[in-house]
Amino acid sequence: MIFDKLENAEFYYNLSPKIKAGFEYIKSMDWKNLSLGRYELNEDIYANLQEYETKNPDEAEFEVHRTYYDIQYVISGAEVMGFGNLEDFKVTKEYDNEKDVAFGECPSSNVLVPEGYFTFFSTKDVHKPSLNVANETKKVKKVIVKVRV
Repeated sequence: MIFDKLENAEFYYNLSPKIKAGFEYIKSMDWKNLSLGRYELNEDIYANLQEYETKNPDEAEFEVHRTYYDIQYVISGAEVMGFGNLEDFKVTKEYDNEKDVAFGECPSSNVLVPEGYFTFFSTKDVHKPSLNVANETKKVKKVIVKVRV
């Protein structure tokens, strides 16, 4: 898992050309003024623009992906994201190939992700996003860029 300000994304461009393209895609779009929904960059990269209220940790599940990396960029608001290691993940809902996700439970740590920051989750990173901040519900606008492994 990587956590940083979007302005520092260049430090991670060397991970792969696709990851670089994913970060450049985030930086190139005016996400604040776009309609919510799915946006395609190419066959390997797409984005889901979402707006929602955060939730209690017991209302969310940990998830993991096999086909896509997640770059989750908070456009406005703030949320807590839980993260853990795939080796410690206990599956409660088997992997869905079509949706590229499995759900479960995992020992974890949390990070507060405010506006202007991103998290990067690889296929080894279990994560639980969209959680309340200091037990308070927050309104969040976020784009999740999916980058094919």
